[in-house]
Amino acid sequence: MKRLLTLLLLFICSVSMGQVNLVRNSSFEEYSHCPDNYDEVKYTIFWMGLDTIWSPPDLAHAPPGVPELCHVCATDATVSIPWNARFHQYPHTGNGMAQVQMFYDEAWPTAPYKRDYLQGHLSTTLLAGQEYCVSFYVVSEEESSYAIRNIGAYFDNGTIDTTHNPGMPQRHCIPQVMASGIINDTVNWRKVQGSFIANGTERLITIGNFSDNAHTTCIATIDTTGSWISGVGFISCYLVDDVCVMAIDATISAGADRVITGTDSVTIGDTLDTYLPTYWYANGRLIDSNTAWLRVRPDTTTMYVVELSRCGGDNITDTVWVYVGALFSNAPTYNTAAITLSPNPAHGLLMVDGAAHGAVTITDMVGREVLHTSVATAYEGIDISGIAPGVYMAQVVMPDGGRRCVRVVVAEP
Repeated sequence: MKRLLTLLLLFICSVSMGQVNLVRNSSFEEYSHCPDNYDEVKYTIFWMGLDTIWSPPDLAHAPPGVPELCHVCATDATVSIPWNARFHQYPHTGNGMAQVQMFYDEAWPTAPYKRDYLQGHLSTTLLAGQEYCVSFYVVSEEESSYAIRNIGAYFDNGTIDTTHNPGMPQRHCIPQVMASGIINDTVNWRKVQGSFIANGTERLITIGNFSDNAHTTCIATIDTTGSWISGVGFISCYLVDDVCVMAIDATISAGADRVITGTDSVTIGDTLDTYLPTYWYANGRLIDSNTAWLRVRPDTTTMYVVELSRCGGDNITDTVWVYVGALFSNAPTYNTAAITLSPNPAHGLLMVDGAAHGAVTITDMVGREVLHTSVATAYEGIDISGIAPGVYMAQVVMPDGGRRCVRVVVAEP
């Protein structure tokens, strides 16, 4: 589930060093104008075709090689969602996606174009020697005459950004990431994923079929022996969504454990990123995907887990607890990072670090006090062997009474 982004300024400000996905507007949600015709990918913020001279709405149609922006806000059936002149399909997530022509059978009547190339901006130039994981989702259109294998992502500094032959096969470009097989599914989105080591010049990603017809692996999906079918011609078009480029060692954060009361809601995860290859689980049940953050309002204490899908099956997870209960509601709390409680989970002895002469109060999830004590030194253990196994909240108050923090504590049997 995606969220409509409202202000371009807010989107630009979200691009920072903490961003995991380096592709800007990675799911084609941001636009300057709702599409109303073919060849209007330039209405998509941070995306374009190889021909950078054309700028809507100067021409009714762009020069050859320009993809389409398809969006729920579209006012024309050529680029509408989900019903369209060429397909019936929802985006992989959200409200926007791109349409890219990736093959044309040259044995049939000529057309003014052969290939579309979808080019997007990265938030930063890739680092030399760093390995990156690349993923994007594609699905074939029902009206496509062929299904192909040669769907790839090429990274460079803009050297193929040209107006000379933007619709012709860019055979001199070797994609760093390629699909592993022919993609002929017209219903289910297929993930294209791979990794490569950057040379330090890459600042753009281009998605398309860079091979000429002789080197394109394809199969016919409809009868191509007759005349043109429904005026479509003998072409292959794919929809593209949720493009991601991230360092192979990227991490994901579910955020700090939170405490809410009543009908409060809270944001978990990292709001600097969205549309990542992620999965969110609540108490073991899948609840959302392809976003790095969620706004949640659980009725009871809930454990949320976010899983980041990285190349090679090396998925990583992070966990956050949202506790629902009346906990020290009449006292201000401070998340004092210098104070730690360990081990956690704990059995018998809980070590308090960084809270010399502080008072420690442990309560259950409805606010009932189960232990109150103090520590004299900066690193001291407290006996919790008398506490029943379960999840508790520990409040540490410093001697001045103004500095305090709340920590989640799990007592083991």
